[in-house]
Amino acid sequence: MHGKKYRLEINHMEYWATVMGGTCYCGPAFDMGYYNLDYDHFSAYDLVMVALREELVEIGLKIKKLSTTRVVVFLGAEMEAFTSGMPRDKQAKMVELLNIADAVAVLHNESIPFVKLLTTKPVDLVGLPFPLERVRKICPPVQKREEIELGSIMGAHWQRNRNGLVNVVALAEIGLPGTVDAWHPVEKEYVASMRAYLPIPPIRFREAFGWQDYITEANKSLLGLHLDYRNTWGRFPVDCAGVRMPCVAPPTLLTQKILFPGLCVPYYDIDGARNLVHRLVSEPGFYEETVAYAESRLEFFTPERTMERLLNLLG
Repeated sequence: MHGKKYRLEINHMEYWATVMGGTCYCGPAFDMGYYNLDYDHFSAYDLVMVALREELVEIGLKIKKLSTTRVVVFLGAEMEAFTSGMPRDKQAKMVELLNIADAVAVLHNESIPFVKLLTTKPVDLVGLPFPLERVRKICPPVQKREEIELGSIMGAHWQRNRNGLVNVVALAEIGLPGTVDAWHPVEKEYVASMRAYLPIPPIRFREAFGWQDYITEANKSLLGLHLDYRNTWGRFPVDCAGVRMPCVAPPTLLTQKILFPGLCVPYYDIDGARNLVHRLVSEPGFYEETVAYAESRLEFFTPERTMERLLNLLG
């Protein structure tokens, strides 16, 4: 539930609290009185970031109305989550929040024109800071396993898998072993149930105890595969670049376009993904050139550059 000064260095929205020397609160818990604080408590802060989700819309309104702090709203998901996945009453309140907040930060530059139509306040791309220095300390260069790191969220829901099927099919076409940060028996049964019909290579399921554990294991993989239909930021390509690993993913992920423009494929382009993976495996020069280019673009994601974008947004 946090409520204390945040110090974790992880590739997540919460890392903003670490970068700014701030405190991270769970919005619904705060609203239910878990911290025994009222909303005027936020007046003690120079700035409050609201990582917008459906359940945080009304909480964001209370922070702005019941305190004197400046508020920046982070649209922390793909735009479809706000335009199609959010109930109508929450959408109307979201528009109110976007207009009484001090600024709106987005995670994808293509969403800027639309969001600007919803508010009179400043709107711009800010993104998420990435703890590159920390990653380089805990993830030195290693001998890579001939495994593909799957970035698909197979366990996004207990009954539905977001992107899971597309990435399993791609892995079957590629023919190389995979590994994924998923451990529940449901995930294993899901893959096993299709093996009679699809030539799915071995997939090593593993359980990460926190992001640091996940990234140190991902460092051992040869390359990443993340066929994701969403127009959003995309944390996985940054993880891959941070551990010197190419990533094949759609250009709808902004980070993929920045870091790995030569490895962009449409969501359903299984043949294109297979061909790129085979080229990475068979052409060491192409692999090294791809990693070197991503390395040259990583400064965009450092806390310093990300903070500059936030300060520019706030004026």
